[in-house]
Amino acid sequence: MADKPTGIKICTILFAIYGVIISSFSGVFFIVFVGGPSNDAMPTIISIVFLILGILNFITAYGMWNLKSWARILGIILAVMSLPNIPIGTIIGIVILYFLLIDAKTKEVFK
Repeated sequence: MADKPTGIKICTILFAIYGVIISSFSGVFFIVFVGGPSNDAMPTIISIVFLILGILNFITAYGMWNLKSWARILGIILAVMSLPNIPIGTIIGIVILYFLLIDAKTKEVFK
């Protein structure tokens, strides 16, 4: 394949950026809230969930760049999950969903 469609490049970059944002949030949340005076497990669980979501975004970016069919499915799921995260997650989610569900060139790559 000569060159990747623009939609693939944009989705890859957006998944990588969103992975950095979510992973950073996980780290900050962990540092600020875990180990405080209460022994509540919820901050630890939230940190782990956000870390897993960040890793999934990096995995999706890798799969998109390498044109793996599973990356499109995972990308759609993660994009839908990001929609409630106003405003950045919503914008990123809409752009990714456009390319993965509507853009003909991007859809053709995954057939």
